[in-house]
Amino acid sequence: MRTIGFLLLLITLVLPFPFPPSSWAAASYEDSLKQLAEGLTEGAAKAKKQRLAILDFTDSQGEQTPVGRFLAEELGTQIMVAGELTTVDRTLLYSTLKKMQLEYIDPAHAKAVRRAAKAIRADIFVSGTYTETPEGLQVTVRLITPKQTQSISATRTTFPKTGPLSTFFKKEDPPPGTLPPDQPKEPPPPLGLGAYRNDTYEFLVMSIERLNNRVKLDAMITNHSLRDLKLLCHLQNTVLKDEHGGLWLQTVKENREGLCTRGIELSPHRKQRVVFIFTQPSEGAASEFTLSFHEQLPRHDTSFTIDGLKLKPPPSPDEVAP
Repeated sequence: MRTIGFLLLLITLVLPFPFPPSSWAAASYEDSLKQLAEGLTEGAAKAKKQRLAILDFTDSQGEQTPVGRFLAEELGTQIMVAGELTTVDRTLLYSTLKKMQLEYIDPAHAKAVRRAAKAIRADIFVSGTYTETPEGLQVTVRLITPKQTQSISATRTTFPKTGPLSTFFKKEDPPPGTLPPDQPKEPPPPLGLGAYRNDTYEFLVMSIERLNNRVKLDAMITNHSLRDLKLLCHLQNTVLKDEHGGLWLQTVKENREGLCTRGIELSPHRKQRVVFIFTQPSEGAASEFTLSFHEQLPRHDTSFTIDGLKLKPPPSPDEVAP
């Protein structure tokens, strides 16, 4: 029995582990960075690709963050130091993507991806994502070909939240004798009548007001991405529909400076108020509306609706000041 037990132990030690070494947590930040660069270099060499365009890494929700940008820059520096591959200047990369209004490297934008790659002379794009785990920051990097916009290789490693990464995850302790503030279980609902949110911006309806045969709609646009935003809507197709089926349209005359004629440009994390004036040819009773928004930029021919937009009731006689 002792002999059998010894043989089982020996077999366990000799057999290879089920996961590749690239998935283990390295001993230090420098080791992890080197391991990631070596895996990426090996994949590029097999694919016979020489010039890399490294995109900002994203978190598990697909959002670009300061941590992701830092890791992308560090990886690019490590590859340049090794000297086996070349990388596209990141300022040139993102100015080109902005010029071509390209936010995602995916098959849906294949034509624009190929144009961007040709403009910056990139053989392949490098896309990275990271996820926080108890062991550290698990980072996965993929090589994406401009021609098919598909991943052809991937490598993974885990970074400890120490060294250069410690500044991103450092939590300040409260002063002695004070209790940390209570954290809300759920984020507070947005102020306003209705909202729409996507990966780039938030559209919040602040108020809606009836002026004879016109309806004035106030909204707030917030750019919550890390890129400059240019937002433009289609004038004829951005309309209000009341509860009786009546259609309220925009005219150029009353919306010359509006979102559907001039558009707006917002820097990251900036917001701006916009006003729409909708008109109905005939008088009609209406108190509740649905906004149909037809987007032209940054997404071409994309629509969304916000319903349940109720007019503010007129003040009662008791509320009117003498």
